[in-house]
Formats: sequence, C-alpha cells, structure tokens
Amino acid sequence: MTLKIIIEIASAALILWGFELFNRKSIRGFYVMGVGQFFATLICAYAALWFLAFMHFVNVLMQIRGWMKWKNSVKT
Repeated sequence: MTLKIIIEIASAALILWGFELFNRKSIRGFYVMGVGQFFATLICAYAALWFLAFMHFVNVLMQIRGWMKWKNSVKT
C-alpha cells in the first residue's frame, strides 16, 4: 500500500473514532477528530480536490474552536 492510502484509511478511522468519543461526551473527541480532519485535508490537497481540502481544513478549525469553548466552560 502506498503512503497516501495508509493516511486516507487512518484519517477515516480517526474521524469515526472522534464521533464515537463525542457520543461518549469525551473532550478527546476534539483531538482525535482534529487530527483525522487534518489528514483528510492533506490527502484532498494532494489529490487536487481543493474544495474538499478547504472544507476539511474548516472542520479542523471548528474542532479547535469547539475544544476552546469546552475548556472555557469547564473552568467556570
């Protein structure tokens, strides 16, 4: 298998694992989902799927925003 396929499979697995962690109300879901979305961004950019790469990058930013909001709500 090529490195691209391995990263693609890892990305899908991390995104699915992130969803499962979100269902369990775990903050680790943000980390896992963010890494999976970042890998998906790289793969889509490599394959010249620019719109999908941009959308995955937006999802990375949303994971960072969600993590920050969650951390702030736990502190107060």
